[in-house]
Amino acid sequence: MADYASLIAKQDTPLTEEEQHKAGQAISGDMDEEHKAFARTLKELVDRGEIHPLKPHTFLKMDVYEKLPERWQEQTDLALVNISSLLKDIVEFWVSKETPDSSPQLQTMIEHLWQMKQRIEEHYDVFKF
Repeated sequence: MADYASLIAKQDTPLTEEEQHKAGQAISGDMDEEHKAFARTLKELVDRGEIHPLKPHTFLKMDVYEKLPERWQEQTDLALVNISSLLKDIVEFWVSKETPDSSPQLQTMIEHLWQMKQRIEEHYDVFKF
């Protein structure tokens, strides 16, 4: 069986601009209840101003964070950069009129966020969400 690159190279007709645009759009689809609940929690925290995607330290339970060993504060700070970027993408997905409210892409973004948080939360429950 031919690999993906060779199949693409053999494509006779290039995609039109419209076809390319459509191929890049998020598709609508149901998400697991756990993902929906987490998305609702995040949305409520953002809407209430308790967390802000561009202010990563708002994600933290500061009383827990301040008691962390220095090594874990540094690891948490590094994770915050990626978590903030992903949370910003998730929020943009919600507010966009171009994307569905429920989507496999959104579910995947939430799973990535969980994985990032879990690396720290296996040791310390430092995040608000």
